[in-house]
Amino acid sequence: MRQKLLDAIKNHAESQYPNEACGLIIDTGKSQKYVPCQNISDNPKEHFLIAADEQLQAEKLGEIIMIIHSHPDVVSLVPSEFDRIQCDHSGIEWGIISVPDGDFCTISPRVNRDYTGRQWLLGHADCWSLIMDYYQREYNIDLNNYSVPRQWWESGTEHFYDENWQAEGFVAVNITEMQVGDIIMMRIGAQVTNHAAIYVGDNLILHHLYGQLSTRTPYGKYFRDRTVRIVRHKELFHAQ
Repeated sequence: MRQKLLDAIKNHAESQYPNEACGLIIDTGKSQKYVPCQNISDNPKEHFLIAADEQLQAEKLGEIIMIIHSHPDVVSLVPSEFDRIQCDHSGIEWGIISVPDGDFCTISPRVNRDYTGRQWLLGHADCWSLIMDYYQREYNIDLNNYSVPRQWWESGTEHFYDENWQAEGFVAVNITEMQVGDIIMMRIGAQVTNHAAIYVGDNLILHHLYGQLSTRTPYGKYFRDRTVRIVRHKELFHAQ
């Protein structure tokens, strides 16, 4: 990256300190330009959010090729898992600058990530997030997002799985009829259904337990005893 762009990013980041600064780099076809944006996050010291209208205005100037934000007062500049997930969703490179040190790094979207070994991040990388990604990639089925950044199951009054599986196009099936792609819904340490896994064949499930890495695990007694229902998407009844 040219020094002129880095200087513009650094100056903007310092002007917004101690809040996170954010902006966009655009390619006009003749040159690249940094467009500073307003951080409209409710918690600007920890997160950033660029308004949709600012992004639209930037797109009128050229192609957006990088999203920029700052990390204030960090010991070392290490992109968070939340940064990486958001970068994946954006589909373009991200640039991160530390303030006041001025260190700079870039990250790129992770394409065709393995389903296992993913870090846990409540509301963004959890059991339902994994199911959404699997269904979109394997079956081109888009599911609505019910992941939220709080432990919703603790109250025992919210029923995200129980209330929404039918609306998402799933139909209950018997365990003896289970096939690859079916979803196994469970209650694990809760009074309500709060976990789900994908059956991937050979008595294995793919899932992302709270606080752990996503993994393939045998569908043994522990998970069978906690199973509430097994469901299959209506579009998969003739898949096998």
